[in-house]
Amino acid sequence: MSLLVVNLAPVAPFAGHHENWMLPDSYDVAMSSSLSWHHQCVLDTEGILYPCSWVAMETAEGVYDFSALTTTLNYAATYGKKVIVRIFTKTVSAAKPKPLPAYILNDEVTYGGDATTGGLRINRFSAWSPRLDNPNVMARYKALITAMAAAVGNHSALQGIGPDESAWGFGELWPVAGLTTGQIRDAHREMCLHIQSCFPGKEIYPFYNYCDGSEDAEVVAELNWSIGQGMYAGLSDTHRIPDMQSGIPPVATAFPMAAKTIMCVDYMSVGEDDSGVTERMLENARTTALRGADITVWLNWGGASGNWWAAAKNAMAIIG
Repeated sequence: MSLLVVNLAPVAPFAGHHENWMLPDSYDVAMSSSLSWHHQCVLDTEGILYPCSWVAMETAEGVYDFSALTTTLNYAATYGKKVIVRIFTKTVSAAKPKPLPAYILNDEVTYGGDATTGGLRINRFSAWSPRLDNPNVMARYKALITAMAAAVGNHSALQGIGPDESAWGFGELWPVAGLTTGQIRDAHREMCLHIQSCFPGKEIYPFYNYCDGSEDAEVVAELNWSIGQGMYAGLSDTHRIPDMQSGIPPVATAFPMAAKTIMCVDYMSVGEDDSGVTERMLENARTTALRGADITVWLNWGGASGNWWAAAKNAMAIIG
């Protein structure tokens, strides 16, 4: 039997401006006031970190569907909320559908990989990551971003864009067989710079995964590089389930920066509305307060009426 030790000391509110945002617990949702699962969470917060996927937005080669994203932006504008779009290109479970459009999956000659898995590599989760080191895969990704910018780049509710976790292959954090750090770095930078060029005046948040408090040198170097390019800092998985609690202090202290920062909460439930979730939410609140996040993003796991969101609201009320 193991005991979860939780620091219950009061959490100081943020000294400067701070916002709490929500993250829907599913991708590619056309958000609206009729979706009670999400709607109250939107009203409880100041913005939406909106997850969308490449495979849903490109239905055939060069054929794009941004209807769910556009609906969400219009909805956000109606309620005075802002949106940062987070574009996912990988999966973290082999049970999930492959994350690339069928025309890429079925053309391993052009995009690398094997039959029915063109453009993909198996990642550490025994799931899929795109072969962004392949110039043809990168070209299609950049075409998606260009089309997205043409469709929604000037929308009044769009505050920024967040590429998928940019540490998807660095060092020991997201290792992918067959790639060097240099290949991953080059692909990451090409992605980020293209997004930045397509969305002038918008905040660009490359996401870096620090769920283990990693001080991986390559990841830190990329974080510093993106900030040096005028981008912002997206820190994902800032707090997780109890077996990852030991990573919290490094997250809070290892990466001081002046850049505007989003900190994104990961799954703190163990699959149920368990009795420890309130304490873990408070721990995350303490982490983001120490870290000085400008935006803390709370996943609405279980919907607006669940114990999870109630715990998140309790933590929000404490940190402000």
